[in-house]
This record gives sequence, C-alpha cells and structure tokens, in this order.
Amino acid sequence: MTAPSPQEPSGDGSPARLSPPGREVAPLDVLVALVRERGLFVLVAGAIGLVGLIYAVVSPSQYTAESTVIREAVDENQTLPGPLPSLPGLDLGTADPGGSGPPPSSYPDLLTSREVRLAVARDTFFFPATGRRTTVVAHTNRPPGLGQRLLNHTLGLPWTLTEWAAQVFGSDAVSPIGTRGDGNGLIVPTEAEQEALDMLAEAVTTETQGAGALGDARRLMTVSVTASDPGLAARLNESFVEQLRRRVRAIHAQKTQQDLRFVRSRFAEARRELKRAEDSLSQFLEQNRSVLADGGVPDLSFRRDRLRRQVRFKEQLYSQLQGRLTETRLRLQNQQPVVTVAEQAAPPSIPSAPNRPVIVLVSIGIGLAAGAGAVYLRALRTSAETDEDGREKMKTIRRGLTVTGIAQGVRGEIKRMRD
Repeated sequence: MTAPSPQEPSGDGSPARLSPPGREVAPLDVLVALVRERGLFVLVAGAIGLVGLIYAVVSPSQYTAESTVIREAVDENQTLPGPLPSLPGLDLGTADPGGSGPPPSSYPDLLTSREVRLAVARDTFFFPATGRRTTVVAHTNRPPGLGQRLLNHTLGLPWTLTEWAAQVFGSDAVSPIGTRGDGNGLIVPTEAEQEALDMLAEAVTTETQGAGALGDARRLMTVSVTASDPGLAARLNESFVEQLRRRVRAIHAQKTQQDLRFVRSRFAEARRELKRAEDSLSQFLEQNRSVLADGGVPDLSFRRDRLRRQVRFKEQLYSQLQGRLTETRLRLQNQQPVVTVAEQAAPPSIPSAPNRPVIVLVSIGIGLAAGAGAVYLRALRTSAETDEDGREKMKTIRRGLTVTGIAQGVRGEIKRMRD
C-alpha cells in the first residue's frame, strides 16, 4: 500500500512537505517530519499535557464510603397465634402481612428515589469545606467561592454556558415528587431542593449481590456514597440507609394502618352501641320492675329477653373488636420489614477519584496524537501549496469553511432536495 510521504529535509529550514503519490511511507520519513516540525509538535503536545496535568492537580478529591445492608422482607407465613373468630355477617379478616409491603428487589430503587433523597437533603451534616453544620440544600446552594468562579469560567465554561442556557430557555415548572402529603396536594421540591436532589442522585449508587445462603427474601445490598470529605461521605451513607429504613416501613405500614383505623372506628362504634343497649335494658328494668316481679305480663318478659339478647350480642362484638384492635396493633409493631446494616459505613482512607496518574497519562497520549496530527496537517498544506492544482484546492477548502461558504452549501442542498 502506498501513500504520500514526507520529503527529505533540504537543510534550508523550510517546512516539511509531502512527496508525490506512489512512494511508500517509511517510518524514517515520519520521524524526519516530526523532527523538522519538532517545535509545533512539542508546543501542541506540551499544551495538552499541561492542561491535563493542571486538571489532575486542581480537581478536588472525592471519597466513597460503602456500607452493606441486608434487605429483609416480612415472612408471609408469619401469623399471630390464636386468630380471633369472626361473627356471622361481620368480616374482620386481616390483610396478608406479606403482601402489603415492598419486595426486597425494590430497595435499590427506593434508596435512590426522590422521597429518600429529599429527606437526606433536608438532613443536617458538618461540611469541612465551609466549616459549618448545615443542610445539604443550604450547602449546595451556597454562593460559589473565588476558586470555583475561576474554574467555572475557564475549564468549566462549557458547563457554565449550558446551565445558563437552561435557566434562560428552560421551563419554570417544577415536577412533583409524586407522594401525597396531608391532603393539601402533591409535595414539590423548591428550586434549591432540586439542586440538592440532583447532586445526591450523582453521589449515591447501589449494587445488589447474589442471594447465596441468605435466600431470596434476604439479600445483601451495597450502598456507596461519594463526597468531597471522607467523614461527610460516611455520614451521608448512614443517612441514606436510615431514610431507606423509614421509607420501607412507611410503605409497608400503610395497609396495616388502614386496617387499624377501620378496626378502631368500628370498636368505638361498638362501644357506643353497647352502652345504648345497656342503657335501654337498664331503663326498661327500672320502669317495669314491679310488673316483672309479679310475672303477669308475658309481653314485657319477651321485651326484656330481647333487650338482654341485644346486650349479649353487643358485648360479643365489643369483645371481638377489642381483641382485633390489639392484634392489629401487634402486627403493626412486630411484622415490620427492616433494613439491617451488616457493615456500617466508615470514612475511607484514600480518595476514590480523580485518578490523577491516569488523567496525566491520557492527556499525554492525546497530546502526542494531537501534535502528530498538527505536523501532518502542516506538511499536507505545505505540499499542496507547491503546485497550482494544490493551491486551488486549498482556496476551495478555505472558502468552503467560511460562514458564507457554509450558508451557500446549505442553500444548495435545500434546493437540490426540493428539485
């Protein structure tokens, strides 16, 4: 295979040029071209390598704290001893204790959900960067310092412009979190809270492990939280696990709490009905004591027996509801799924990011490739300008890359599409 190759140096200091087609490219020719253009090669490669070195030095260290938790579910076969029988016509059956809670497979999604992140964002931590103890929301939305402003307007300028454009042209609507509050509508985060939610979404990750000997209902899950300080990373990890525990219990307890409210209301109603029945019987006996003592009025005896039967029925209903209320309360306390911490998060001793040696090596590699590319482009341009045909081609390339040339190309393409 043949390709244009660099010409031999003439010794007059002129730039390297590509030889006519047909000559094989030898490694020595490439080395000669790099030596002839060593100044350009060193400048381009050195500039890119220097930028990578500066980035590796000024990038803040990130620390990742990990904890291992056991995702436990309620045993669906677990029941309270001695279930109470139901009266005829009265359904007091309890819900399946294992079917109302979230399965262990949903715990990773619950951990990174907006509800859990919002609870962590409103929690208070000590931030060594500012030396203050405040919430994640307040820390995330604090005014940037001088170093951060310089970084935002130098290396981070593309991201700064992107955020500015999103604020100018983006929508002002705030998406709801999706959970209902106390009946007043959906809970929505403020703009400051949304910034903290986005930051925490990038900071936390989860990884599930195989069930192994623990079975399907109890699996290990690793929670990783990254922060700028090792102690802060550990505290954030603990907060995520605690908020996950509360969220799982709240979801699981919703159905049981509904049953508890229903039984409690029926118990209060049965107590009132029993009191009315007892009052009716007592009033009847008080009014007809002398007549009933003689035993001469069968109708009154029949009414007395009927009132007594009503009292006995209300007593049975009251006793059963009282037992069911106790049973539901015990189920709410004893059959909660838990998130057990198998290994607590500890402040890491070494940073997890950035990998400075890799950044420097990658930047050096990119710099060498960019320097070689710059040498090749200069040699190609010099070779093209040595003959008339090459000069015309260079003029065509220059004209085509201008704004006017690009606009003419677009108009021509649109015209051809219409035709």
